[in-house]
Amino acid sequence: VCSSDLVMPEKYGGEPGALKHFLNQCQLHFNTRPDLFAADVSNVAFICSLLKEQAARWVSPLLEQDSPTLHDYSQFLEAIKSVFGSPGQRLQAERDLLHISQGGRSVA
Repeated sequence: VCSSDLVMPEKYGGEPGALKHFLNQCQLHFNTRPDLFAADVSNVAFICSLLKEQAARWVSPLLEQDSPTLHDYSQFLEAIKSVFGSPGQRLQAERDLLHISQGGRSVA
């Protein structure tokens, strides 16, 4: 189910430093085959089919429960990044959240 010009992304096992590259490779498929990846659930299913080891163990309960996360691509990306994203990205996101303000007041 991939474009003939693109190589299938390597399976992802949960390595934090490899997640961004893996998701970028998947995005190339989504962009080049919008006919196949028009729905969120198609994008999520494609990614799930390429998970192995720790990442596959993480997604298994979501699949078994037919979690709503599997039907919302943005929510799924948030979830997988929160678990397997690089620690530096997570720390930066936490710092950014602490500095959110509304008007002149902090929300933290």
